[in-house]
Amino acid sequence: MSKKYTVVDAEFHHIPLEAAKQAGRTAKGEIDFSVRVKSANPTFRRIFDIESSLRHMEESGVDMALIGLATWAEPGLEVCRAINDGLAKVVKDYPGKFIPLAHVPYLEGRSALDELTRAVNELGLKGVTMMTSLQDIRLDDKQLKPFFKKVRELRIPIMVHPNVKMPIWGGTKYYMSGSVSREYDVCKAAVEVMYGVLKEFPDLKFIIPHHGGGLASLLGRVIAWFEPDQWNIPEDIKGLPKTPRELEQLGIDVEFRKIFDNLYFDTAGFGGWMPITESTVKVVRADRLCFGTDYPFEIHEMQ
Repeated sequence: MSKKYTVVDAEFHHIPLEAAKQAGRTAKGEIDFSVRVKSANPTFRRIFDIESSLRHMEESGVDMALIGLATWAEPGLEVCRAINDGLAKVVKDYPGKFIPLAHVPYLEGRSALDELTRAVNELGLKGVTMMTSLQDIRLDDKQLKPFFKKVRELRIPIMVHPNVKMPIWGGTKYYMSGSVSREYDVCKAAVEVMYGVLKEFPDLKFIIPHHGGGLASLLGRVIAWFEPDQWNIPEDIKGLPKTPRELEQLGIDVEFRKIFDNLYFDTAGFGGWMPITESTVKVVRADRLCFGTDYPFEIHEMQ
């Protein structure tokens, strides 16, 4: 009996091995990507093994997966080209199993835009991946406008991935860089997209990872501080958090939903912890929530 639905994993990571071998140190020398290939940690090695990925998908009931990993765009254009070529080959070798995401060094100007065009128009890649922040550049930075213009022209979605730089924000103590700090960066990126990017590019499609960094639990506070441009806010509550009744009376809650409902979110980031998913489905439209596992880093075994 055939299934009545197709399971698509929206946060699934694979980097072609040949591309990995080309990846040396980043320009700042912060991350040595090439050592991952020979890592003693099986999780790091698994990301290069497409056959292992296929077995995992079969065992877990996943039919298709978006593949790529935004952090691997950091080494630069040559590595990005190798990744894009490798992902296109994977799709050709395993038809119907993978949805490839383009990788570009999107702060490098025209060469990055040309590579994005090549990846989509010539290689057939279906979207592009980028990080929540990069080199202290946030998603609403003016430097990214040419990149967003090209994405809009190509009519492709953007899969956002958390910044994995160590340390970030809270530092490494108590693993905060990987826990609360990383998810804070995701929440911050979601707000930057809503208020900064979508204002100029309202038709862009963003997939925000990890339940928006747990944004569902903070959404009431985000709405409370929302003040649309050119909105007549009474002076006694302007610049202050507003109650749900005040938001409704002013109509701000409706205006906020118009923006928020443009975002898509995936369910990775919390190890399959159900309370966050239960919270998310209460505030995110069902057609804006995507299944995701963060394989092989988070959910790497059949559950």
